[in-house]
Amino acid sequence: MTDAPKVPYLTAKPAPTEAQAAEIAKLEAAAKRKREDAEASFQRCDTDGFLSQWASTIGAELDDAKRKLLADGGHARFPVLCDAQGNVVAHKVHVFADTFAPDQWNHPVVRKWRLPGDLAAAAGRTWVPVAGLKASRVQKQLGLHEEDRWFPAYAKITTGRKKSTGLGGCANAYVAVFKEGTDEFTS
Repeated sequence: MTDAPKVPYLTAKPAPTEAQAAEIAKLEAAAKRKREDAEASFQRCDTDGFLSQWASTIGAELDDAKRKLLADGGHARFPVLCDAQGNVVAHKVHVFADTFAPDQWNHPVVRKWRLPGDLAAAAGRTWVPVAGLKASRVQKQLGLHEEDRWFPAYAKITTGRKKSTGLGGCANAYVAVFKEGTDEFTS
């Protein structure tokens, strides 16, 4: 029906493999050790060791995110755009700067789905707004809706769309889960 790209996804969460289950135990121990290191650093030097405390804590958060991914078979849920029959017609959310508010400090963004060629031609439009938590009038008119599907994923420390360097980068850093092979993340 559509020329949407074929990507690997699952409709249900997979079970972890034996190797993933073994890695989960290692990550739990590593996260616990990092949290203990952060607390020991705090007790030794109060706030003077904040950077080592931050590094230990964010390292533990990364281990926790990896552990959760492994518990879900190495997959995470990401939204997809589906037709009325539940067929995936778009799997990537495109993010654009809001052209109506380019001078705002926090650089608002607009998120949209790109319809594949045949569906775009039939709909008379290429871009459809992401509904997220609210209903989309445009999606409803086109007989489309959003669902979550399970994609292979990985976790890493990132600053998202903010460019950060040096110690200032610590303030913007957080752990996010990304769709395998992309820069598309869940949070």
